[in-house]
Amino acid sequence: MPSHTPARVLEQLGLAYRGVAALSDAPSGNGNWLVETASEEPVVLRRYRASATVADLGYEHDVLRHLDAAGWTVPVPVSDLVQHDGAWYCLTRYVPGAAVRAESALQRHRRGRDLARLHLALRGLAGRIGQRPGYHPQHSGITTRTGFGWDAAVRALGQANPRLAAWAYSAADQVHDALNAAGAHALPLTVIHGDFAEWNVHYQHGRLSGVIDFDLTHLDSRPYELAIARTYRAPEAADSYRAELARRGWPLSDLEEAAIGPVYRAFRLGMAAWDIHHGRETGHYNEAMIERQLSMTGTPRPLGGSCGLVPGRRLDHGMAFAEDGRRTEAGSLAEVARVRAHLFPRLPHQSEANRRIRSRFADARLGACVIFGACVNSGQSWGTKTCHGTRN
Repeated sequence: MPSHTPARVLEQLGLAYRGVAALSDAPSGNGNWLVETASEEPVVLRRYRASATVADLGYEHDVLRHLDAAGWTVPVPVSDLVQHDGAWYCLTRYVPGAAVRAESALQRHRRGRDLARLHLALRGLAGRIGQRPGYHPQHSGITTRTGFGWDAAVRALGQANPRLAAWAYSAADQVHDALNAAGAHALPLTVIHGDFAEWNVHYQHGRLSGVIDFDLTHLDSRPYELAIARTYRAPEAADSYRAELARRGWPLSDLEEAAIGPVYRAFRLGMAAWDIHHGRETGHYNEAMIERQLSMTGTPRPLGGSCGLVPGRRLDHGMAFAEDGRRTEAGSLAEVARVRAHLFPRLPHQSEANRRIRSRFADARLGACVIFGACVNSGQSWGTKTCHGTRN
């Protein structure tokens, strides 16, 4: 952003000030500037991400005003929204203190208790404000955003790295199955912070001084809040969160406890999806980061290999082509049937349960070939459900 922009926005807001200092400024993302007003009271000028809408920000501001009224120190808006050069800006309350980046065990316990207190303060708000526009719970889709173009993003990745794209499809399939097995569709929803990690929680003199960055607040499950608060690497926070809620009469249910693992895997899939989306937009994929996120979904890494296709041919989106390009869809399906029968013959004395498992495994492996012409060794399973349509 040009250095003169904050000054122009402050002039548009009619604010007299003494100085401005940049706190953060992410291109196309959020930006924050500390403003010393003429009365020497600090406020923060916030620029919202490029995709933000008035309805979207109105929801966030409703959450902040609710918490402010409940006595929490949060970046509640202190001005109207204004638009400058296509971006939305607002003055917000300054939240003192600082984040504790390298938490001790005791500090992780403290953050867990504070998250429980925050959820108790937000309890009941969902009935008044509902879901944030453009969002849904993480367990309902690949990401928490509606309309996320999963198939388009992964197909674009497939042009650069077919094996990584096939891994992404497989991860989506397995995460979907894990969520279904846990009954995640029945998870109760509440308004969550959306990123209660250590960098968004401020302390001063050993006490909580405030919570910042409600950019991702929306209706979701408590297991998802634990995932995005990164309690997997701070188990003390999760333990104290549970204990504080139980003490206050709102313990995690058996369903919520059972869903913590699958929802964490869904969170990691969502992180991978955003990395894939970013790569599609910029033309550069951070493959190491995508691999890291996919590996944390618990989905095995794909192995190189051959699934028995004739050299010089490829199965692509259900159509098989020879060098002359004249293969038909019927020819493709016939070849798949031949390959399947060769690689996965029915075994003698095979139980029906075992037959179904092997059949699903066969269809999944061949699904990767149909989409990308990329196959795996016999020790690797693949998922295919998401290959045949968008599942958000």
